[in-house]
Amino acid sequence: MAGCRRIGLALLVAMWVGGVGVTARAGEPERVKITRDTWVSTHPGEARGNNGGSSRLKLKSIQEMALLDFDAAAFRGRIIGKATLHVRLADAERLWRVTASTVASPWVEGSSTDYREEAGASSYLFAQTPDVPWAYPGSRLNAVMLGLGHTLWGSADASEPDGERWQTIAIDPRVLRACVAGTSSGFVLFDDTGSEWTRMGERFEYRLFPNRRFFAHEQSASAPYLMITADGKDDTGPEAVRFLSGPRSGSGTEDRLLAGEAVVRWETPADRGEAGTLGYEVLVQGVPLPRYLVPHAGAVGEPVECRIEGFPLQPGGEVPVDVVAIDAAGNRGPVATTRVRVSARVPPKLPGTFPADGETGQAAATKQPEWLAIGKQPGSARMAVVDALDKQLPDSGKTIPEHPAGYFVENHLWSARKKTVRLYGARNELVAFQMLFDKPVKEATFTLSFPDMKSITAEFAAVSTVGGDGSRLPDPLVPISASKPINLPLSRDGALGATRPAVLVELHTGDTKPGTYTGRLQVTTAQGQTTCDVVLTVWNFELPDQLTFLPELNCYDLPANEREYYRLAHRHRTVLNRVPYYQRGTVAEGCAPQWDGKRFDWSAWDQRFGAYFDGSAFADLPRAGVPLELFYLPLHENWPTPMEGNFNGSYWAESAFLASYREAFVEASRQYAEHLAGKSWKRTMFHVFLNNKVDFKKNGWGRGSSVWLLDEPANWQDYAALAFFGKAFKEGLQQAKSDVAMLYRCDISRPEWQRDALDQLLDYNVVAGEPFLIYNRLVLERKRAFGQVVMVYGTTNHPAESNVQPVAWALDTWSHGGDGILPWQTVGTAESWKRADALALLYPGLEGAHDGPVASIRLKAYTRAQQDVEYLQLVARAVGCRPEELGPSLRTELGLVGRKKSTGWAGEDAGVMDYGPMTPQSLWRLKRRLGTWLDRNSAGPVAARDWFQSPSTRAKSRGLGR
Repeated sequence: MAGCRRIGLALLVAMWVGGVGVTARAGEPERVKITRDTWVSTHPGEARGNNGGSSRLKLKSIQEMALLDFDAAAFRGRIIGKATLHVRLADAERLWRVTASTVASPWVEGSSTDYREEAGASSYLFAQTPDVPWAYPGSRLNAVMLGLGHTLWGSADASEPDGERWQTIAIDPRVLRACVAGTSSGFVLFDDTGSEWTRMGERFEYRLFPNRRFFAHEQSASAPYLMITADGKDDTGPEAVRFLSGPRSGSGTEDRLLAGEAVVRWETPADRGEAGTLGYEVLVQGVPLPRYLVPHAGAVGEPVECRIEGFPLQPGGEVPVDVVAIDAAGNRGPVATTRVRVSARVPPKLPGTFPADGETGQAAATKQPEWLAIGKQPGSARMAVVDALDKQLPDSGKTIPEHPAGYFVENHLWSARKKTVRLYGARNELVAFQMLFDKPVKEATFTLSFPDMKSITAEFAAVSTVGGDGSRLPDPLVPISASKPINLPLSRDGALGATRPAVLVELHTGDTKPGTYTGRLQVTTAQGQTTCDVVLTVWNFELPDQLTFLPELNCYDLPANEREYYRLAHRHRTVLNRVPYYQRGTVAEGCAPQWDGKRFDWSAWDQRFGAYFDGSAFADLPRAGVPLELFYLPLHENWPTPMEGNFNGSYWAESAFLASYREAFVEASRQYAEHLAGKSWKRTMFHVFLNNKVDFKKNGWGRGSSVWLLDEPANWQDYAALAFFGKAFKEGLQQAKSDVAMLYRCDISRPEWQRDALDQLLDYNVVAGEPFLIYNRLVLERKRAFGQVVMVYGTTNHPAESNVQPVAWALDTWSHGGDGILPWQTVGTAESWKRADALALLYPGLEGAHDGPVASIRLKAYTRAQQDVEYLQLVARAVGCRPEELGPSLRTELGLVGRKKSTGWAGEDAGVMDYGPMTPQSLWRLKRRLGTWLDRNSAGPVAARDWFQSPSTRAKSRGLGR
């Protein structure tokens, strides 16, 4: 593959020549003008802009796309066969592969140029700027094209430019037929290839999103035009639709309908002519249903399901619905009328009430702090108790978030006057608080026991510090032995020192019976001691050992003592998941079984990892014997077969490899499935995940194995590559016929550009935080239609930021229908002890401090997050609703609003979700509200999640609104 040639596309060179301005004979191509056109941009600074008056159109992958239209009425009664679009390039860049898609919404060409905002004209954000959305409120253009909003699309390679820079693109006839039928408003053109690359030996050049321009219809001599061949005539419409009763099998539609919504079903009717039934018009009380809600037709007799929403319908009543079938020649069938029941289902509000303000126990802000003295000697240290989500800066004594002075005297957990800590928790919960000291303490010991309930256990950890900008920051937690005195702050040449030390206390309620128990906390130092009561109320419900919401701790490498890291995460109700290969395409040592080209040798791999899958590695932890929920397999684009020598340089994966390469991937998938099933390792989700990016080749061809963005795909060629590997993996899985949970996983930062590439393939959908909120409707439709697990990824809070963030992030994700949160990197290095590192939720051992890995105090926030969501899972089950139905009430009551904040990452920044003024007190009040209500109304433990279904048994019914 040496030389300077551009690698990649096998070009379609199919052109039809026809007369201009003459009537074509039957079966001959006709030249058809483009009557209106514009282009729109997704760039934040241009997304409200219009270019309808521009003399040129631009295509630029996911950033810019063009809308075109023609006089479709001229083809009524005729059946469009072949069609090509002819465009004249306006600069040096050419078109490669292009998609044409129907548009399920009217649009306005406008007359602006240079992205100027024009009232009433179309832009990327609005069908009519500034207040008419493309579909539902908040939707954008991508909601009504490229397969979404019941749209049709097809791709083709453009011809080579001729001497006058003209290119032709074959257009899928279905797209133009939809225009004739009135089910599409013109069509969208989209640049499929997007970014380009060239290899010259080891040198690699990458061109990100080149601008591809061609002349618009305003340039008469260079205007784009269609060449359309009509294959015949049809002036007879389809038969009337026949309505169906009851939900389509597996659709679960009624469970999703809310008050004022309805669903209507019918059978696809036959066309009485030759064109074939193409689509429908649906009227509700005589008003047309928006096009994005109306499906296109399938095969004759195929059931059709259409959701009705956005109308002011009387909940619980009935509404008349008219359906007219339309064929591909624009002929309409008879009107069929039915009445459908309107849902009266109203999602429940968050049950219970918040505790009264007086129960927070916070002293007035003007009150002088009266911390609890430890001993009676002059100058003895004093202590206060605060939430485990609080942070005290050891140099200044300020807290994150900030609190008035009275907070350290009395707060929602603590009364210095009464010398009492007040805690609440479920059975099988980890409950924590912090002890703060106003000065160093020497020879300190800590004990906490509950004489009346031995099942309640306590552990202590010193809150150590790392270097920050101007102040040391609390983060690593070094375990403290109850029997061995310790000097606080910890000191290692000043690296961990702190003027004001802190100790985290964590209780495990175990199988304690419901009730209120009083324990004795004793703090002893060289200068004296003090005792406090710890009053723990254990509510009448239990958190499950099997996590029903997943805090997944993603990482890319582990030290030699890896088992201790898995155990540390497991103890904290999180799950560690290590990508077992690198961007160069090499697998980490020992992370794959030996492969001889035909068979695997499993012995070493089983010995290393088997204890995680049968749970024996965790037998002595609080969730004793629960296997890992998640585990990455080493299958990727460079293993078991390398790309080099098997790859021909095409941008399109389906034509880029030797057949033997794909066969090996299929075979490896099959053998993995059979082996895991044979071992009965059925309580772990094994992920097949392609993490590598073409970006790494920029420093040399051999620096990366992938020529696509397989992680966070952008171009259509990237999504197509993921589909290629997903199909090969699923083929191997089908051959194995096993019920092991091997899932195809993709990390998607742009769900809006995914089209249908991963439908029926993607099982574990990991979506970036901000897009998950913006495109929540789309993500949940795919989740319901294809049985997906949906995770939300991002960066966790920095040690200088509030530990409330992980909890708020988890609650927000759950409330929007997500199944877990995923900080994208979580394992620190030795340098993380010296300089604050947002990516170090788990710290490696430190000589002189602790041998094995230790948790950060931020990891404790993930434990709290997981447990708080378990409360919500129990509530949702008890009131009989889905998380996203309870979500709006939860967010309103809690004031939960998440916004993406940049981390300054040089690459594609996943960002961190920020929740502004959220405080530990707010989250405590929520926990008290939920816990008190569940104590009286719990329906028992949450049933085990069906995480571990094999893909073949997951629901694969078609979703609504697609």
